[in-house]
Amino acid sequence: MRAGALLPLLFLGALLVAPGPARSEDRAAQPATEAAEPSVPCTCDPQCAERIQQGSVCVDGHCQPYEDAWSLLDWIGLAREGAHAPPPFVLLPAILPAIGYNPAMGALFGLTGTLGMYLGPPSTTTISSLQAVALYSTMSQLTLQLSTTILSARNEWQLQGDWRFLLFNQKTYGLGTGPAAMSAAASVDDFNLLRLHQTVLRKVWGDLYAGLGYRLDRYYAVQDRGMDLQGPAPVVGPNFAYSLAYGFDPNQYTVSGLNLAVLHDSRDSTLNPYTGYYGSANFTVSPTFLGSSQASTGVEAQFRAYVPMNVAVPRDVLAFWVYYRGITSGVAPYLSLPAIGWDQKNRTGRGYIQGRWRGTQQLYGEAEWRFRITNNGLLGGVLFANAVSFASPAFQASGPGWSYSSPKTGLLQYVRPAAGFGLRFMMNRDSRTNVTLDFAFGESSFGVWFNAGEYF
Repeated sequence: MRAGALLPLLFLGALLVAPGPARSEDRAAQPATEAAEPSVPCTCDPQCAERIQQGSVCVDGHCQPYEDAWSLLDWIGLAREGAHAPPPFVLLPAILPAIGYNPAMGALFGLTGTLGMYLGPPSTTTISSLQAVALYSTMSQLTLQLSTTILSARNEWQLQGDWRFLLFNQKTYGLGTGPAAMSAAASVDDFNLLRLHQTVLRKVWGDLYAGLGYRLDRYYAVQDRGMDLQGPAPVVGPNFAYSLAYGFDPNQYTVSGLNLAVLHDSRDSTLNPYTGYYGSANFTVSPTFLGSSQASTGVEAQFRAYVPMNVAVPRDVLAFWVYYRGITSGVAPYLSLPAIGWDQKNRTGRGYIQGRWRGTQQLYGEAEWRFRITNNGLLGGVLFANAVSFASPAFQASGPGWSYSSPKTGLLQYVRPAAGFGLRFMMNRDSRTNVTLDFAFGESSFGVWFNAGEYF
């Protein structure tokens, strides 16, 4: 959940001061007590990392999966009994109440959470994850979002989904990351969005998948609440000007298309990887006969790497993320263009409010150091830095008494950095789900970000 000026939720404070069960809070994090199958003898942690994989540690002469000793669910007495890996089809929840305030949205309340589940034996199946957000604000905004990564038994199939229904408003600043967008006054667009993105992939060899999907983005009831074309100093919003320049109805438009997907996924978890690589490429064709307002094609690609830093504490990781999205032909409507914070899980761009940067091409990179703070694993931390660049075309629009001009900017011509730090509270040690609280600084920007689950 992208918080912007959102106040940290009361939930954390209540849990951290609540008395816990009669268990030692100072014990060191212990791995699972059930041996891996088959049992592998060992004399030290590096042997297990070499013989099995990173994430296995040596306990009592046998390699076992690492697991933190304490979590918020333990603290309130709701943790699953036993430290061994959960059996298939057992729900592993981390659900949080969301209560806060954002100047652009008013008071917020609702739920955000992550659900994990193994759909096959944990020894051969990566955990599936579902991340959900349900929020309502005093400015009559409704956010319903469901993001899924589902893996069948033995990882034979992978299903990726991004479903949303929004009654929303958001600040927009024009296109690109150049000086014009940096200094632009914010325009506030009200809009409704129905998004249905679903991709089905089949394993073809090793960790390589290929598949097909469908993507629908339907924007309607789009209005710029501050636009005034009749005043002595006309105010023109970027959505309105862009839509007129490229022949869209500024109040509604649709992108509907089919996508071809290729994926490599060797992560050991979809929620909190300790090791592995993730790379994907999607090519989407959105023709008018499928309902698109105008025909277009687009590419989305990303690469993530998780580098272990400590064989004895596998959750100490360096993580890297590179993400690209661009329009390759035709024209896409304004609000559907690549924008910061509008990826599948709204995770790009800590340090900037969602939608602060937008353009026809986006290149984003992030590095994060994740580490354990307390020996029992309850508290961890992160340090991170990211940078983004957007390209934009030159266009002009005009009407009686007004004109709007947007300059061309190239990809990597202007780069906007951000950095910050955060805390991690282990919510569910079975699924490795953290509650994340991050403080991020961008150019002339500061924000607090609160989520369930790691950012990437």
